[in-house]
Amino acid sequence: MSPARGVQQADPWTTVVADAGGRYGIHPSWRGFEAPLAYTLYEPEPEEAARLAAKYAARDEIAVRPYALGAVPDTTTTLWITVHRGYVGAQKPNPDSVWFGQVRPDEGSVEGAVEVPSTTLDSEYADQDRRADFLKVDVEGAELAVLQGAARTLDRVLALRVEIQFDESFERQTASEILQHLIDGHRFRLMRFDYAGRGQPVSYLVGEDSYGILTGCDGVFARRPDTVAAWGGEAAVVGLTKLAVFALRNGMADYAVSCLEHLAEAGPWPAQEPGGEPALRRYLRKLFTLSALRARSVSGDLYERARADYLRFFAVPMLERNDVFESDWMNPG
Repeated sequence: MSPARGVQQADPWTTVVADAGGRYGIHPSWRGFEAPLAYTLYEPEPEEAARLAAKYAARDEIAVRPYALGAVPDTTTTLWITVHRGYVGAQKPNPDSVWFGQVRPDEGSVEGAVEVPSTTLDSEYADQDRRADFLKVDVEGAELAVLQGAARTLDRVLALRVEIQFDESFERQTASEILQHLIDGHRFRLMRFDYAGRGQPVSYLVGEDSYGILTGCDGVFARRPDTVAAWGGEAAVVGLTKLAVFALRNGMADYAVSCLEHLAEAGPWPAQEPGGEPALRRYLRKLFTLSALRARSVSGDLYERARADYLRFFAVPMLERNDVFESDWMNPG
């Protein structure tokens, strides 16, 4: 099972993403990324994998792997084909759950099954010269198996987004095991649940902002900045930069500041590349600037602090006011 182009090791400043459950394409949290990216979609359902391969044929930064991911390398997995193709996976939908019993009773019915090749993330990234910086895992109830097959890979993962089921929407509930696996087993921090407080209502009487049963949602987990700083050298500088960019793109601007504080302590940036500043660092400066402008609408003091920190972190003044929107960042030629 040979690695595809998206799995190959890129230069250290390229952000590498492994997406387990690639149906519908690149995840919205990664669209519009303004720095070098190597994004691999793992989609085992044959028809969907073919559609994605055709869709991204001209995008060298995106690869499609027609394999399932799980806990055991080089094997096969039974995929259950459901009425709504978004629920196709290695776990059958549970008709007694809130989601498939009350909310979407017609969408989880199984229409058939297909055997597909399956591997692990550790097999995909077995070579020490390969890495995955970020993971997205959304495989319809089989998320824990994917994580169990990524024991070594997770050692260098900076952050990940995982679908967590709380109500046995599929054959078995794994929420507590996923949390234990990532928090206790691999020392990730749970940053948040992507959940607005509105679950699945079980009667007509609902509140304005919060109600219902939380059946499932994405959990966002991140590596501690001090553990990334402990990698030392260029690995720490690049890792902290990537983690800060992820934080700013995923509503965790405060965490990005923590990463930048550790970057400041790590010493000077590496020598400039022949083409100038790494695109990822430039993108980090842009995201920080935009966050600072949003803070200005809340408090002028917060904005001034951000402006001072920008100079401390990046050793150049931050663009302000109309200069931001006249720049090539906002209005590229």
